[in-house]
Amino acid sequence: MNSIIVSHESDVDGVFSASIALMRYPQSKLIFSSYGRDNFLRVSDLIYKEVVATQGSGLAIFTDLGLNEESISTISDTFGFLKSNSWSVLWVDHHPWPESALNLFDKDKALQLVLDKGGNKCASELMYEHFLYGNNRAKQLASIAHTSDYLLKDQDIPPLPELIVYYRTLSNFYSKLTILTKRVSDGILWDTDMQSDFNTYVNLRNEAKSNSLKMIKIQELSDGLKMAIIPVSSYIQTSLFSEEIFQKTSVDVAFFFNKEAKVSIRRNNPIIKCNEIANELMEGGGHEYAAGCKMKSDPSQIDEVLKELQNSAETWLKKEKRI
Repeated sequence: MNSIIVSHESDVDGVFSASIALMRYPQSKLIFSSYGRDNFLRVSDLIYKEVVATQGSGLAIFTDLGLNEESISTISDTFGFLKSNSWSVLWVDHHPWPESALNLFDKDKALQLVLDKGGNKCASELMYEHFLYGNNRAKQLASIAHTSDYLLKDQDIPPLPELIVYYRTLSNFYSKLTILTKRVSDGILWDTDMQSDFNTYVNLRNEAKSNSLKMIKIQELSDGLKMAIIPVSSYIQTSLFSEEIFQKTSVDVAFFFNKEAKVSIRRNNPIIKCNEIANELMEGGGHEYAAGCKMKSDPSQIDEVLKELQNSAETWLKKEKRI
C-alpha cells in the first residue's frame, strides 16, 4: 500500500512515532515538519508530488503535530486533494486542538483522528497502541519517547534530543533525520556514527550555553510572577537547558529565542500555560508545559524582544483573570 508518514521534526517523540509507523508500513515516504502555516504549506507540496508520483490509493499518517487556527485552511485543502486521489488520512496527536480543527474530522470516514486530550500520553505511545500493540520494540520506543517528552528521570536514555538538535543545524538535516528514524525502527538507538556526531556537537553546545548564560534578562510580571528571556543558538536543546536556567534564576517561565525569531517557552510553575502564551504570538503551538512560536521583534534588539514577550505573558494572565 502507498503510504506517507508526516511527523514532528524537533524531538524524540516525533522521530520515534514516525519509527513506529515505519515498522508498520516500512515502504512509507517520510516527511518531517514543524508547526505553523508555512511548514504545512511545504508539507502539502511534498504530499502533492508524492501522491502524483505514486498513483493509486494510499494512507497519509500525521503524527506528533498539532493543528492551530492559521493552519486549518492549508490542511483542509490537502485533505481534499488526498481524498480526491483515494487516499485516507490518520492523524495521531497529543497536543491541545481548537474546536475548528477537530471539526475537520467530523463525520468524514476518510479522515481519522486519534487524539489524547488528557495530555498523559505522547504521540509514540498512541502510535504503539494504534498500530503495534504488544510489539516489544514499539513498546520500548514509546516508553523512551514518554520519558523524553515529559522530561522524566525514570530511565536513562541516549542523548537523542541533543543529537536531533545538532542535526537541525546541518544542511542535510532531513536526510540525517530520515536515516535516524529508520535506524530507530530497526531497534538501533545509538551507534558509532551517532557518537561521532555527538562528540562534535558537545563542544559547540557548551560554548553556546556559556554565551547564553551571559545574556539572560529577568522581568517581573503581574501576580508576583517572574519571566526570563534567553537568546540561544541553534546548538541548544531548550528543554534540557531550561532546567539549568530554572535552577539558576527560579523564574516561573522562560523564553528562549534564536536569530530567526523563533521562541521556545518553558515553565517552572504549573500555573503557567506555555501553549496559551504561545498563541498570543505567531505560529503558536505545543503543550501547557512546553510550546513554541515566532515573534515580530528583531532578535538583535533585546529590549524590543523583552517587551513583546512580556506583553504576551501579561495578555495571557489577563485572559486567565489572574490580574
